[in-house]
Amino acid sequence: MMYNTVLSALGRLKQVSHLSELYEKMKLDGPEPDIFTYNILISSYGRAGKVDEAVTIFEQLENSDCKPDIISYNSLINCLGKNGDVDEAHMRFKEMQEKGFSPDVVTYSTLIECFGKTDRVEMACRLFEDMLAQGCYPNIVTYNILLDCLERCGRTAEAVDLYAKLKQQGLTPDSITYAVLERLQSGSHRRVRVRRQSPITGWVVSPLR
Repeated sequence: MMYNTVLSALGRLKQVSHLSELYEKMKLDGPEPDIFTYNILISSYGRAGKVDEAVTIFEQLENSDCKPDIISYNSLINCLGKNGDVDEAHMRFKEMQEKGFSPDVVTYSTLIECFGKTDRVEMACRLFEDMLAQGCYPNIVTYNILLDCLERCGRTAEAVDLYAKLKQQGLTPDSITYAVLERLQSGSHRRVRVRRQSPITGWVVSPLR
């Protein structure tokens, strides 16, 4: 659908006003928004920091002929968590499970990152263990997120153990993994550390079609 292509492009550019105008035109003139439209809008508003708008779109989706899918929930959880409302993101995580959705690697990685960035390390670790218990296998992004979280909090031994799990799972460390390991070896005990923006942060929700 051409509308979805344009909405997606506007969302990536954070052109929120044009995005909203086009969505209103679509509702008036047709065609009817489909699940891809709603998911693009939730993700786009979240990317632009417009949490209320993203939640409104999600509610419109729930009340439409379409129903939320796992991408809808992942986009909403990502939006809430990355914009500071981690507890609400976690509530939506529980809600999706109550509605029969199984969280995937994107869901878990998003929440682990959000809790890790707010220094709620125990919760991040608990989610990681829950992920394993549910048979959802972490990918290298998940490991990098939690490794970074543990390193920043000075939990060196746990980070080393986590790296061992990564290797046991047969995953290949990437440049981000090695950057965290380098910090563990050379900088974890320095009294003063230079904080750089972590390359692993950002949007982990899968690209929308």
